[in-house]
Amino acid sequence: MKRVILLTDFSDTARNAAMYALKMFENEKVYFDLLNAYDLEFSGSPYIMQVKEELAHESLKGLRNELAILHRRFPNAQIELASRFGSLIDVVHQEITDFKPELIVMGCRGETALENFLLGSNAYEVVKEIKAAIMVVPKHAKYKKPEKIAFATDLKNIRTDQAVEPLRDLAHQFHSDILFVNVLEDDYANRLDAEEKIASHFDGLNLSFNFIEGNNISNGILKFMDDNDVDLVTLVRHKGTFFDRLFHPSVTKQMVLHPEHPMLILHDDIE
Repeated sequence: MKRVILLTDFSDTARNAAMYALKMFENEKVYFDLLNAYDLEFSGSPYIMQVKEELAHESLKGLRNELAILHRRFPNAQIELASRFGSLIDVVHQEITDFKPELIVMGCRGETALENFLLGSNAYEVVKEIKAAIMVVPKHAKYKKPEKIAFATDLKNIRTDQAVEPLRDLAHQFHSDILFVNVLEDDYANRLDAEEKIASHFDGLNLSFNFIEGNNISNGILKFMDDNDVDLVTLVRHKGTFFDRLFHPSVTKQMVLHPEHPMLILHDDIE
């Protein structure tokens, strides 16, 4: 059975992301973990154990309240509660090791793609450090069947078949069209060869290859999404690709995601 982790801080943004995922997989056999990570902002206090116990109590109380809300909308969803002490990155790392989820779902406020995650500044580190598929859902996003999925690529950043498995599964599940968006930065010696290699990862799906030009990669991708009524945008994260340039902190502010555009961020383990 597929396992999906829903990250929450009990905010409306987190709840919307969870609702989005529950709706997306409503007709699939999925085991959900509703996860809240809590940590101490200070140490050395003689009351540290008492504070930790209070935080644990509040975390579990919040999770139970969220579960009740989610079950009112999706009464048949299989959702387990996970209250974990530690930093967000450490907690998610451990969950990945222990349970190997197919997907992690988190919310963002919608002003910028990665800068304003609901879980704070270290959530950008989650995207950089956690080698798992992550779906980022803007605060005001309403679920829509992903009939068109844009895949921003430089035609060089798919190294393993496993890396794109979550996207392939989604596309098969919803019979989605995948629109590859190539950012033209370098002349490709054999573009057709590159396209064939990428297409080999997506047998049986409707694919198209598209090209955008310009110095502002972020705006180019956003304009393509708007012009083509894209429902979801996908990127593959690993060192040495344009992803790092696209989501460098100085560029992130330019990548304004519209509320209806969730992101699926994939990771390629090969350096």
